[in-house]
Amino acid sequence: MTDRAQSNETDARRLAAGSSPCPQSHRRVLLVSNGHGEAAIAGYIARALTAGGADFAVEHMALVGGSGEAAGLPLVGPSREMPSGGLVANWNLRALAEDLSAGLGSLTLQQRRFLREWGRSCKGTVVAIGDIFCLWMALCAAPRPVFVATAKSDAVARHSFLECLVARRAAVVFARDPATARSLAAAGVNARYEGNAMMDGTQPQGYDLGVNPDAVRLGVLPGSRRPAIPAALAALERLRAIEELFRSRGRPVQAFLSVAPGVDLGEMVRAMREAAVDLAFPQPRAGEGAVARGRCKGLEVVVVSGAFGDLLAAAQVVLGQAGTANEQAAGAGRPVVAALEPNESPNNMSWYRMRQKRLLGDALLVLPGEPRAFAQGVVALVDDPARCARMAEQGRARMGGPGASVAIAKTIAGQALATAGPAAGAVRAGGDLP
Repeated sequence: MTDRAQSNETDARRLAAGSSPCPQSHRRVLLVSNGHGEAAIAGYIARALTAGGADFAVEHMALVGGSGEAAGLPLVGPSREMPSGGLVANWNLRALAEDLSAGLGSLTLQQRRFLREWGRSCKGTVVAIGDIFCLWMALCAAPRPVFVATAKSDAVARHSFLECLVARRAAVVFARDPATARSLAAAGVNARYEGNAMMDGTQPQGYDLGVNPDAVRLGVLPGSRRPAIPAALAALERLRAIEELFRSRGRPVQAFLSVAPGVDLGEMVRAMREAAVDLAFPQPRAGEGAVARGRCKGLEVVVVSGAFGDLLAAAQVVLGQAGTANEQAAGAGRPVVAALEPNESPNNMSWYRMRQKRLLGDALLVLPGEPRAFAQGVVALVDDPARCARMAEQGRARMGGPGASVAIAKTIAGQALATAGPAAGAVRAGGDLP
């Protein structure tokens, strides 16, 4: 049995016995997320909250199975991977039906029971990170949770009347951009903009990725869900086509392949080796940074884990099939190129990619997925520094800057102190956040 399964079984036994899933503490904070990118944001907020020694016990409930590892926090509550990987928004009825067949309904009821018991027993501060559904779930644990609204932007679609009704119940809503904050406030929501929490995960950590300054340097973001390895293999075919075009000019290509926390690193390396990339691990083995590297003719592949900001700093252009990571790359000023899936066309993209295109505008270039056509589009982009600069400017403007996690952490700390009253001196003494 895995550690997560043991934890869930323990939680279930405690709930069945009517006991608390956690000890009483006014310093306890529950971060509820419903997505892979949202789980990573939970980690950014937790680090800001506990920086400087602030004495908070932070737990993470990942509503979407398989996403919790991204936060690096103690996981609580029931969770299970679903066929959709959490992508059931925008009336994606087929994905919803598959998830319901896999037990989504019963899982949601279990999660709501856990949240209600957590609220009764722990009386801590609750933070929802994601969409309105995530906030609706978090309301089981607290009457006035903090809401980090990552999923919607007025650049794509405004919050509906019903969504605004639910959002009004939050103590405060942190919107992802100024326009969305203004429209929510006009609808009676206590909303504000303090920066984009997504961008707090893009700062370089100082890892040496072995950057070749003479190479065409491409970041590769295959995503964090189940299709990540097939997406990486498809990206490899396109990289080979790109390398072939640059080889005639005497320019090598260096690709930095990101392995997200929820993706099995060993499986990714095995898949790359089976695709004829001679990957080798450095000695001693590295847990983060450049964890493996190898060559395929003039193409060098560097497998990167736990060093996303350093990957973005190394890359000139990013090839991305991801969600949040694509948006982070654009916000960091990197031109992002996505490949159309076999059943898509430029005028008929999936709702997910269409939403991302509307959000990022000209910062995202969508090309045919066929390797040769994709490669020609990427080479033309690399050869056009003015266009790259325009895409970088658009990405920064659309995504906003970092710093939201610190503002959110200060709000959480203030709410915890207000709830705890005079007894909160121990929290104040533990750190300087409040």
